[in-house]
Amino acid sequence: MKKSWLFLVGACAVAIFLTSGLKAGFSSLFPPVFLYESEGRRDPFVPLIEKKKPPEELETAIPQATLEVEAKPKEVTRSSEFTLVSLAWGGEETLALIQGRAGAWIVKEGDLIDDFLVLEIKADEGEVTLEGVEKIVKLRIRE
Repeated sequence: MKKSWLFLVGACAVAIFLTSGLKAGFSSLFPPVFLYESEGRRDPFVPLIEKKKPPEELETAIPQATLEVEAKPKEVTRSSEFTLVSLAWGGEETLALIQGRAGAWIVKEGDLIDDFLVLEIKADEGEVTLEGVEKIVKLRIRE
């Protein structure tokens, strides 16, 4: 008797739950589903901007102009506003601490200091080469 009574109460509860779900359109029973209508629309995963390479025909059709510039040899000097304070190296990279009027910099080859390019750092010789527009400066650590 108890089992049939429990079954009847459970069946009624399920029926009430399902009929209320039908009235609400089962929105409360299942999570919402998003359907993307792609007809006539762009693919959202394709980038908006694409880099296009010009055809090879256009590249060969452009005449290549050559400009001959007479290069003046640059003055190599050891005197400048910069002072090489120290060098640090480990593995493949060598760093230099260079002090100047405007401040101090920790640089590696290829870095810029004001208008000078750090051309070369020789850790074993304690020397840094800076290349400017008009001159090349060689800095050494003072012992």
